[in-house]
Amino acid sequence: MEQKQPNWKKVLGKGAFVVSCIVIAALLLFGAVYFTLRVRRGCTTRPVETVQATPTPEPTPLPDRVYSADRHPEIAPPLDRLDISDAHIEDYGELLRDPTRWIELTPEGAESFTIVRSIDLGCSYLVEDGVYYRLGEGDDGKGVVDVLLTDLDLDDEPDLLYTYHFGANEDTFSKVGWFRFDTHTSVLSDFSQKDGFFSLVEEDGNYILYRAIRDADLDTGTFGLTLTERLGEITEVMGQIALIMDPQPTPEIPTE
Repeated sequence: MEQKQPNWKKVLGKGAFVVSCIVIAALLLFGAVYFTLRVRRGCTTRPVETVQATPTPEPTPLPDRVYSADRHPEIAPPLDRLDISDAHIEDYGELLRDPTRWIELTPEGAESFTIVRSIDLGCSYLVEDGVYYRLGEGDDGKGVVDVLLTDLDLDDEPDLLYTYHFGANEDTFSKVGWFRFDTHTSVLSDFSQKDGFFSLVEEDGNYILYRAIRDADLDTGTFGLTLTERLGEITEVMGQIALIMDPQPTPEIPTE
């Protein structure tokens, strides 16, 4: 009996039909998935959003402090009570004997003492019961720059915080001093700033140290302090002056 040969055209036609069905089904499936994702995403393409860093707020205006030359001691300090070198007395003796060349920097609230500073030489003193106690160090520089009546060691007795400037030419420095009335001596800070000036402000019972610019009339001794940057809080630790620096701000990084 003779075998019947397969019709290859029909076989190939059926195969092409099956492949076409599979491709069409795949395309329909892909389309359904794509459409679903588009619906879930709102059927729109959203642009990439850049979150801007929060702008830094404007700083609170800083208080300025002005010391007027209208206050002078009634008489010039006696030179034999001041620890000034003979060379400086020889150079500045006439000016040191002139009370109008001294300026009084006594803070508000002081009752038993005064503070005086030489306009020309910068040497500064706390005067109590006729005794002159030196404030700061060195004969050159601007001497005492700022004063603040405090109770730094919290013993219910008044203390005096002050900033002072010393040095000559390009080597000038500013420091903080703490005058203790119980011992009539000054404790001087270990920290200092080369060039520039320090200023003190009481804020909510804390004693804050600022960098400052000193604008002065050298002929009259009047000067003002323009505060430029808050540095931190002055405190007392084991009988010494300490500065708790303000933390540096952490910059905000933009996110995408």
